[in-house]
Amino acid sequence: MEMLSYVSLITLIIAIVLGFFKKTNVGIIAIAMTFFLGKYFGIKDKDIIKGFSSSLFLTMTGVSYLFGLLSANNTLENLSAKIVSITGKNKILLPIIMFLLGALLCAVGPGAIPTLAIMPIIAVPIAVAAGYNPVMLAIIAQCGVMGARMSPLTPEAAVVIELMNGQGLDSKMLPIFLSHILTGFLISVFTFIYYKGWKIEKNLGININNEIKFNKKQILSLLGLIIMIITVIMFKVNVGLMAFAVAAILVLLGAGDEKKAISKIPWNVILLVLGVGVLMNIVSLSGGITLMAEGMTKIMTPKTAPPIMAISASIMSFFSSGLGVVFPTLIPTSSIIADNLGIANYAKELVAMVTVGGTFTGISPISTTGALIMSAVISDEQVKDKFPQNKLFLELVFWAFFTILLEVVLAYLGIYKFFF
Repeated sequence: MEMLSYVSLITLIIAIVLGFFKKTNVGIIAIAMTFFLGKYFGIKDKDIIKGFSSSLFLTMTGVSYLFGLLSANNTLENLSAKIVSITGKNKILLPIIMFLLGALLCAVGPGAIPTLAIMPIIAVPIAVAAGYNPVMLAIIAQCGVMGARMSPLTPEAAVVIELMNGQGLDSKMLPIFLSHILTGFLISVFTFIYYKGWKIEKNLGININNEIKFNKKQILSLLGLIIMIITVIMFKVNVGLMAFAVAAILVLLGAGDEKKAISKIPWNVILLVLGVGVLMNIVSLSGGITLMAEGMTKIMTPKTAPPIMAISASIMSFFSSGLGVVFPTLIPTSSIIADNLGIANYAKELVAMVTVGGTFTGISPISTTGALIMSAVISDEQVKDKFPQNKLFLELVFWAFFTILLEVVLAYLGIYKFFF
């Protein structure tokens, strides 16, 4: 078993490296490698399959399917435009509105993955029309999304809850959610200051229609979304099952296009998360998690544990998925490290450092969030000449490293502890 713990950890590293350099889904590689490990070490197929979380599959698929429906019938697009139109001529409110809009759209259920793709598309043209720096407004909008990533309704929260339950930690997400909101808010403030957001360029007129109206399909969709949120929060119904129920009713009522919704489900992400989970189950059963935690404990003290966890997660997220790789790799070590250091009461703070570190460095241009910002800015004909690709690339690299510095300072000063 001790040999398996070492081999499984090495296998995990190899899967991540292969996925990065070969541009292949790490989850699929992880499942394949787990199969070969099983055959070599005599692990039964049924024990390998137990690592595939059916509950997590239902949650991620159900929520993605529902919001695929809401996206396909333009409910989310109209809702976003309606909220932004509230600012009217008070353009100085736009950065606040964009942060809150990103947070709201993420928190109500879809999570960061689809919302991160939506917000730059909304933020950049609004910034151009209002006279704001589009990079600034896009970063602020994305910080809102990443800040709300750990809302109890999101698929990401479902992953973290399952990982915490596996360690015997309580699954209340509010402290972790607040850690994300604080980090996203502070990054937004520094972004606003860096780009001198109070200096608005010549008014080009905000092209937002104040007379936006929702059609019958969109009204039904909004009603279904509200019912889902209330049911999940008030009655503790599984969010994935409820999302499937609401989506099915909307399809039967003719309010959604099933084919378009299914096409919007991020199957690659789902395979990534669940596939790595299969391998991580073997790592855990073999004692690999304990081995990794003991190694990290040797370089930590109670004071340095949170910032080191944040740095470790941040560095890993430069090269791999936060949700699919960083979270399932590092979160299971949190309670062990906390016990070894005598800070068991703050095990969830270490979990928060993993999720915060594994999220906000995504603003790097080699990660999805940063790449989406670059794409949105460079695709806008009115401003693309003002933002050369290489310069914009370096700007986003700067912000990625700034987020790491900010997280480390907050963690070392014990700011996050106020939430736990």
